[in-house]
Formats: sequence, structure tokens, C-alpha cells
Amino acid sequence: MRRATRALSRLRGAVVAFVARIPARVEAKLLVAFLGMVALLVALGAVGLSVLGAAHQRTNDLIGLQRKIAVYRQVQQDTTTQLYEVSSAMLLSDDRALATALRKLNQFDYDLERLQFVTAEDVALSGQVRQTYDRFVAIVGEVAELYRAGRIADARQIQLRQAGPLADRLERLTNQLVNRAEAEMLTSITTGRQSYAASQTVVIAFVCGSVVLALVLGYVISWSLIEPVTEIAARLRRIAEGDFSQRVRVANRDELGALAIDVNRTCEELGHLYEQLEAASRHKSEFLANTSHELRTPLNAILGYTELVLDDIYGEVPEKIREVLERVQSNGRHLLGLINDVLDLSKIEAGQLELSVGEYSMKQVVQTVIAGTEALVAEKGLTFTTTIADDLPISEGDERRITQVLLNLVGNAIKFTEAGGVAIDAALSDGVLQIAVSDTGPGIAPEDQQVVFEEFRQLDSSSTRTKGGTGLGLAISKRIVELHGGRIWVESELGKGSTFRFTLPVHTPMRSIAR
Repeated sequence: MRRATRALSRLRGAVVAFVARIPARVEAKLLVAFLGMVALLVALGAVGLSVLGAAHQRTNDLIGLQRKIAVYRQVQQDTTTQLYEVSSAMLLSDDRALATALRKLNQFDYDLERLQFVTAEDVALSGQVRQTYDRFVAIVGEVAELYRAGRIADARQIQLRQAGPLADRLERLTNQLVNRAEAEMLTSITTGRQSYAASQTVVIAFVCGSVVLALVLGYVISWSLIEPVTEIAARLRRIAEGDFSQRVRVANRDELGALAIDVNRTCEELGHLYEQLEAASRHKSEFLANTSHELRTPLNAILGYTELVLDDIYGEVPEKIREVLERVQSNGRHLLGLINDVLDLSKIEAGQLELSVGEYSMKQVVQTVIAGTEALVAEKGLTFTTTIADDLPISEGDERRITQVLLNLVGNAIKFTEAGGVAIDAALSDGVLQIAVSDTGPGIAPEDQQVVFEEFRQLDSSSTRTKGGTGLGLAISKRIVELHGGRIWVESELGKGSTFRFTLPVHTPMRSIAR
């Protein structure tokens, strides 16, 4: 069974490949297939008409036989009647009755004329009937003359020796005509049945053959189009996934073959462009990483010296200078945060960001974030509520990076909330940590909720925006959460605030520790 299936599959593949390699347009192939199906329909109609014509001819033949049998039976009946009357008249030796019978016998000539008209196939037998009839009429006339002449003995002798045998022969001949016609009719009926069965077999076979051939044509043509389209579609999906190494192999020598060549050429060009983009991205990431390191070192020194000056290490600082130094320190820390974000992003893109996995307490992470942001909350007059489940276990992960994620979310919530408050919820569900940061800010439109986690993406990207930032915080947070094997998303409605949620497994999968 498997061998037959494989052989059938190979045959199908060979036929489909043969049709695909025909150097013709798809339109021409489809037209040929449609014309083939039309030809099958025309041939089927011709066969049907031929069968109907044969059936009509057989019907006409049967009707002709029925008419012939009717004429033969009429002749047979009239012959029997005439012979009976003649025989009765001759037995009675009545000259008047014999003359009457002879006159009726002469009128029987009309039936014999019809017999000769109908019996085209029985010319010899009808000729014998005619000859016998003429001879019988002549004998009967002779017998009648003898009766009139009073020669009764001679008349009876001729009647017995000649008229009687001729009458018997005439009756046998008419019976033979009827029997032959009936036998011919039975033969015709039998032949008609056999011919009908043969015609039925031919029509059924032709219909089945036409259906099979039409299905084969449709199957071969369709698969010669479907297979390359499927192959091209699969290749386009792989290209969309970033795989530019494979090529489309299509045997078609039509528009689909040309399309496959164009897809392969486009794939090669996209592969080259992708390699160039990867090289440019790698150089950019390396540049950002190196630049960030170079900027962070002197910036840390500036912040350190500013801190020392503000702490009066080098002497008492006048109030006006202290105010300026505090601004320098504040802006320097902001700049350091931006540099750290760029450095983290460049490490992530370069695949060099590693997690320092260890045990941590989510409750302690929340408390650390609260301590770092409560001054900002108080400054804006917002409320800050936390709900931490008591059953939170000690988890595994990079505590510093998780704190960075939660700090980014809380910082954004505070930054975009002018009235109301910010809330942090932490719970355990199905062995997974569920953390949510909610605010009563302006909310996020549905079309913007899909792009807030993209790099350098801000909902207000105009130069007059009132909120600062580079648009890297959420992108970095998303990468860190995914490195831990979790996911992050936002739920928001305009005018009703936003809730950023993320999940973390209790035990970080080892596959996400190093990227």
C-alpha cells in the first residue's frame, strides 16, 4: 500500500512538474485546460446524440416490423377467409356461390399489392405467395367453368388434385410470412436490448473517463500553480522572519517562475542590506557603548567633585554658588541616567547584557523603589499606596535590574500624573509574580499602547512637549522582563489613567541569563 502510494505520488509529481515546465503563460495553460474540458463536454454530447440516434432508429425499425406484422396478419386472415369461402362453395357445387367467392377472391388482389409494398425484405416469399395466388385463382376459375358446363366430375377432380394443394400452400406461405416477421421482431428486440446495454456501458464509461480526465486536468493545472505559490509564500514568510539564506526552487517557466526569480533576487538584495544594517547597528552599539563609558567617567568625576564642594570639603560655599552647584548636580544626575539608559540599550542590542541572578525579595524591591521616589510623590502632592501580598516567596533573578524596571514604571507614573496618586500591587498567581503600577494620569490611546515599548518612542514627540525623557525606559524595561522569562503590557483608557503590568517567574530560566 505504501509502495503504491509512493509510486502514485511520484507520478503526480512528474506530471505536475511536466506541466509546470511547459514554456507558456499561466493564462494559456488555464485556457488549454478549460478548452480540454469543453472538448470533453462536446464529445460527451456527441456520444449522447449518437446513442439517441441509434435508439431512435431501433424504435423506427420496431414500428416498421409492427406494421409489417399487422399487414401479414391481415393477409393471413383474409387468405384464410377467402380460402374457406371458396372451399365451401366448391363443396356445395353451387355455381352462384362459387362465382361470388371467385369475385371476392379477385378483390383480394389489393391485399397482395400491399404485401408486395411492405415485404421489401421478403421479395422471394411474397413472389411465391403471388404466384400461388394467381395459380389458385386460375384453377378456381377453371373449376367454376366446369361447373357451369355441367362437368361436375372433372371439376371435382381438378379441385382435389390442384385447388386443394394450392390452397394449403397459400395458407402455409402466409403463415410463414407472419412467423418470419414475428421472429424478426423478436430478434430486433433482443438486438435492441443488447445494443442498449452496450450503449449504456459506452456512455457510462465515457462519462467516467471524461470526469476522471477533467479532474486530472484540473488537479494537474491547479497543483502546477498552487505548489509554486505555496513555496513562494513560505519563502516570503521566512524573509519576513529575517531568514535570507534559502532560495525559492520553482520549476515553472511562466509568470510564477519569473516571480520566483524576482523573489530570489530580492532576497539576495535584502540579505546584503540586512548584513549592512547589522554591521551598522553593531558599529552604532559599539560606538554608543564606548561613548557612554567615556562620558560616564568624567560625568561621575563632576558629580563627585560637586558633592564634595556641596559638603563644604573645600570650604564653605556661598549660598548663590550652592544653588548653582545643586542645579549642576541635578542635571548631571539626569544626564548620567540618560547615559546609563543608552549604555543598557546598546548592551541589549549587542547581546552583551547579562543578568546577575541571585535570590531577592520582591517586597524589598518595592520598598527600595518607594524610598527612592517618595520625595517626588510628596513634591507633586500625590498619594502613594502599595499592596504587597504576604505569601510572596524569595525569588531568583537580577535584583538590580528588576528594581530598575519597577523604578522606571513608578517614575513614569509620577511624571505623567498631576493629580490623584500612584499605586503598586504585588501578588503571586500560579507560581508567577504579578506586579502592577497604576496611576491616575491622562491615560494612553489604544493605538499608542502598542508602541510605548519601542526604543526612542514618546507619545508626545514634539519640540514643545512638557515631559522630558528619551523614550528608552519602557523599551529597556521590556527587554529586562523578557530576559527574566516574563512579559510586560499596559492597560489604559484616555482620561482614566494607566496600569502597567509585568510578570516574573519565581525561578528565572537559565536560557535567559545571558544573551
